[in-house]
Amino acid sequence: MVLFFILEQFASILLPGRLILAQLLAAFVAAPVSFALKSRLSPTPSRHADTFRNVAENNLDDFYIFEGIFDAAGEIVDFRFGFINLAAERRLRTPREQFLGKVLSEVRPYAVSSGVLERYKEVVRTGVPYVDEIFIDDDTIHATWIHIQAVKIGNNVAVTSRDFTERKKISDHVNFLAHYDQLTGLPNRTLLYARLNNDISRARRDNHKVAVLMVDVDHFKGINDTLGHAVGDALLSALAKRLLASVRETDTVARLGGDEFIIVLPDFKSMEEVDRCAQKILEAVSAPINIGDRLLVITVSIGLCIYPDSGLEVEQILQHADTAMYTVKANGRNGISPYSGQRRIASPLLPS
Repeated sequence: MVLFFILEQFASILLPGRLILAQLLAAFVAAPVSFALKSRLSPTPSRHADTFRNVAENNLDDFYIFEGIFDAAGEIVDFRFGFINLAAERRLRTPREQFLGKVLSEVRPYAVSSGVLERYKEVVRTGVPYVDEIFIDDDTIHATWIHIQAVKIGNNVAVTSRDFTERKKISDHVNFLAHYDQLTGLPNRTLLYARLNNDISRARRDNHKVAVLMVDVDHFKGINDTLGHAVGDALLSALAKRLLASVRETDTVARLGGDEFIIVLPDFKSMEEVDRCAQKILEAVSAPINIGDRLLVITVSIGLCIYPDSGLEVEQILQHADTAMYTVKANGRNGISPYSGQRRIASPLLPS
């Protein structure tokens, strides 16, 4: 264990990263491992084998050694379980003796379906370490996210893996809170800006256009004031679903805040296509919405801005869409209006 500590310190100073440490250990134990594999790590007086056994057995990460299986032409085709440490045995929930000597692809189908088996073969063929994060869901292990590191030892591969499922759940939740609206599940302002910036960049590169529609619920404050915020929230959630159903999978529907939604239509073919989408939204929204024991009928005002005709940057485009939306409000609501000054190449939409 002292030697392990020295190697760890050396790796942390000169060669940062757990993978580098794994390579150092693999290089150190390469010679005694061949003996250990043959004896299935049975007791041996070899000091090096004892050191390896202690390091591997007491590792908090799952640790395996897979022995290469070769065909008559010398090509590696599969692996056998050569060593399983205590941490890995606990994860398998089966005595490790039941796995030792078994063929990897036969007892762990996920190794084939996930592509891990092929990556292990590549490690043996090239000597290049393999690092990845994969999702496992099979009969031997509960659905789990694991971090894998594999290095070559002779014709075998040494693998360390660590379960980071809980950490990923926390990370995914934090990411959701940072990029999605908690009420509707739609992208929030942060993610909207990122996507719209990407859409604009692609449109600029490919000489395409991007349509941005700002959708605002008419008289929403009155609904909140008379029926309560719970009804208002339920209404916004229902509206979000209808907006999503009205656009393509490649389009973005985001909640800007309050009762304002943004719809981004990248790479549309014509203004007629934008008009049809906007009219579809107006029609979908106008259908009665069942909220508890109430049947609500609402309308929306939609402001339209086109990149690059009426704006070049995200903020400018959203401001112009907002201006166009208030033009609809000023003219009786329940309709759509393009940003003033925008050159239309199709007949304007009329309020429904």
